[in-house]
Amino acid sequence: EPLSRLVCQAAQAMAEDEAAEVPPEPVPSLTEQELQTRLGIFEEIFKGYEALEVKQKSMAERREKEAPPPPNEDGEGQEPPEVTPNIALAYSELNFQVVADLVDLVKDKCGPMYPGQGVFLDFGSGCGKLCLAAALLHPFQKVIGVEALQSLNDIEAQVQAKYAEVELPDGMVKPEISFVKGDFVSEFDGILEPIAPEATFAIAVATTFGDPEMQAVAKLAQKMPQGASLFLVTQKLEESLVVDVNRNPRQRRSVATKKALAKRGVEPTGIEIELEPAENDPNGWRLKDTVPLELEWGTTNCYLYKKYSYPYCDAHDICMATPLEAEDQTVVPAFYMSPTTVVYLDDLAEREVEVSKTAPFCEESRKKAVSIYEQKVTAAKTKAGERNSEAVAEALAHVRAENETFAQDGNLNYKLEEASDTAKLLEALISANGLPASEAKVAQFMGAQWLNACGQVDAETTGKIPEAQLPGVWGKVKTGFAQYIEGRLTELKEFGVAKPEDAVAKPEELQEYV
Repeated sequence: EPLSRLVCQAAQAMAEDEAAEVPPEPVPSLTEQELQTRLGIFEEIFKGYEALEVKQKSMAERREKEAPPPPNEDGEGQEPPEVTPNIALAYSELNFQVVADLVDLVKDKCGPMYPGQGVFLDFGSGCGKLCLAAALLHPFQKVIGVEALQSLNDIEAQVQAKYAEVELPDGMVKPEISFVKGDFVSEFDGILEPIAPEATFAIAVATTFGDPEMQAVAKLAQKMPQGASLFLVTQKLEESLVVDVNRNPRQRRSVATKKALAKRGVEPTGIEIELEPAENDPNGWRLKDTVPLELEWGTTNCYLYKKYSYPYCDAHDICMATPLEAEDQTVVPAFYMSPTTVVYLDDLAEREVEVSKTAPFCEESRKKAVSIYEQKVTAAKTKAGERNSEAVAEALAHVRAENETFAQDGNLNYKLEEASDTAKLLEALISANGLPASEAKVAQFMGAQWLNACGQVDAETTGKIPEAQLPGVWGKVKTGFAQYIEGRLTELKEFGVAKPEDAVAKPEELQEYV
């Protein structure tokens, strides 16, 4: 198709996209003034429930629940055994600002949060501070807390009553809050299992959790919906549930090598080894971020997870895609849009297209893609460094062979109208640069670069530029293309690179606190 027609089609497609149905507006981060207003409400509701007093009530009930039975009448002189409270029930809390930061972190790392959608769950909710903070910070559909100790449940009931009566500022939504008394370990089936499929945002201060509690966390995680977020303080989610697209690389390479060499007629030298995807839970969790938290006993980590289905991608993440027309099942890097649609990394027009399948972007994929794009960058920079005047002269000669009067007055109308001589000029320049001018993605990208470069020269917006300016304009177009490819290379190198963890729990500090 002529270049100008492709540019026109791109403009029409953009207009149609803008006219499409507008999705619901996500809830933005709160302003400092809004935060202070909500903090004031929070502090008013919890007035009289100081952390130390609540902790003492919690410890007293724990000791009472685990105290040994009284001695028999004939047990005179027997000393009762020393009682060590179950530290899994040790009281801890996150302050209001920390919860606000965690809500913002989910919006940033896990995608937008919408009003009236999603259920917030705090299992091990203490006296309800985290739940109330969540209700004041975001208009969830519902907020649920689960707590085993009666003394803390009593405070939750009082807090819930005060929350029901409090008047909120105009425009502020009051989500429903529900507190459930029970042990989420021994009563998992009756308490957490019914909630799990609706829980889109769950949190647990797991600092003192033992194996039974962490197993219950794993069961909950398996039953939570796709796209859900899960915060764990101090301890990580069970490894088998966490996606690692690079798991067991040596074993996978060994299996792939044996498979490749087992084919008849294949020479060992120069053979390309294709690794099978790493084994992962098809509905696994990805660790999205690790942030340090200052708690009353010291510094620890908070781990944010998000749940995915295969290929474990958010929109615009890099994945590997197999084109519909690929007979040899060739896979290429692309931006993930949905399980069946992508935007190819080298698609200059950034069009969303259907593919036969998508796969995770692993370290093996990165190595291959980086090698390919390093060659692309080298070629683009080489072309950008070539003399522009010769290429422009040849392209002008090509156009004037058909139309001798083209830019006869020394001024060029640079607008890319359909079937215009200017469009033919740009097609010739693109072809001379070693790119397929007939491909829509190339034509649209280079056309946009051309118009931008010409516009910089045409300060008075006349729609024309002097012919003498063409070499400089074409140089800018080539440089823009080289920078685009180099930007894609940078994305390939940086995507998914994990950052080191910042803090770890110190056992001596924790033991003193417990």
